[in-house]
Amino acid sequence: MKKIWLVLLGLFWTVNVTASEFINGQHYITLDKAIPVEAPIVEFFSFYCPHCYQFEQIWPIGDVVRKNLPHPVKIIKYHIGCFGGNMGYALTRAWAIAMVMGLENKVTLPIFHGILYDQTVTDEVSLKKVFMKASGIKSAEYDVAWHGDQVEYLVHKQEKIAEYVGLKGVPTMLIYGKYMINNSELDSRSTEVYLQQYSNLVHFLLTKKE
Repeated sequence: MKKIWLVLLGLFWTVNVTASEFINGQHYITLDKAIPVEAPIVEFFSFYCPHCYQFEQIWPIGDVVRKNLPHPVKIIKYHIGCFGGNMGYALTRAWAIAMVMGLENKVTLPIFHGILYDQTVTDEVSLKKVFMKASGIKSAEYDVAWHGDQVEYLVHKQEKIAEYVGLKGVPTMLIYGKYMINNSELDSRSTEVYLQQYSNLVHFLLTKKE
């Protein structure tokens, strides 16, 4: 799998654009062939990525996108495991457990804090401890899920989709399995402008006819 680097949002300066001015190959990339995905929007992230944490808490991209769409649209999140060595892939497996059990909202911020801030998540043992505390599940439940077929399937799926689309950075979104947003071409000079432009681009791609 190609090496993926983090998108440094604060370093890019572009002019503000309206939805009608979004350009294929610049603001978004169209894949040669759409891939089957479980939701209209797939958001790629890594627990080792500070900007992904910003997307989660400071710049709530998912919430802004949902609020600005004319109808509800499902968004799923895939963890990218190529950061942090073996722990990166352990985090992908833990995220797959959260997806299977519907615990994403409970474990996301505690794991982010454990990785990026208080360093309480340093190996699989400490990851399990933080996950259990945040979610309320028991040790045996976690262990069964860790080795389960559903989790194994989701781990493989997250890795293969990221590889197939040639993901160049996180955080970013894939729309309809066909359009990949290019964060580096959006205006990040202010949070408000960036969020509005991102939301406009997602709406544009969701309603795009090709």
